[in-house]
Amino acid sequence: DMIFGEMTANDTEPLLEDSPNLRLRTQVAQGDMLYKVFPKAVADKLKAGQKVEPETHNNVTIFFSDIVRFTDISRALSPVKVCNMLDRLYLAFDALTTKHDVFKVETIGDAWMGVANLENDQKETHAKRIALFAIDAVAAASRILIDEDDPDAGYVHIRVGLHSGAVVSNVIGSLNPRYGLFGDTVNTASRMESLSL
Repeated sequence: DMIFGEMTANDTEPLLEDSPNLRLRTQVAQGDMLYKVFPKAVADKLKAGQKVEPETHNNVTIFFSDIVRFTDISRALSPVKVCNMLDRLYLAFDALTTKHDVFKVETIGDAWMGVANLENDQKETHAKRIALFAIDAVAAASRILIDEDDPDAGYVHIRVGLHSGAVVSNVIGSLNPRYGLFGDTVNTASRMESLSL
């Protein structure tokens, strides 16, 4: 059963003319979102209804991050506040992906993964791009309040890890397809992140 009720403009989130939410909704409506989630060649195949085959990339640099004390933060904040904090952090990271030409692979909870030299030819610069991205990501996180209503809760601190090497990329699943990177390079970058301070 469905229940319908009246909604007024006061019941909905305001859509500012240049807000990230409005841009995102416009991209989804125009069908451009596929190109934000997948590399262009992969998005083109998916849009054409073709199967995406695994692809080997001989030399990329992977970036991983997670939030220090995320479990404690999640315990202390409401789920809405945790989502708000993550949204503010990931919007900052999104801006950095454009600045450094890094491809965002995925987010899982507080973990964020990006890669260079996957979609664009960055053979000579991918490690430097990710290193500079990491420096900027740590700085950006340190400006994000954990709880905007309680500045005494402090700022977000992240751990990062990076590693260069070969990976295999592929689209997994069909209902909610996910683009993933696989191989020892991914595992090593993840371990570098989890063992960092």
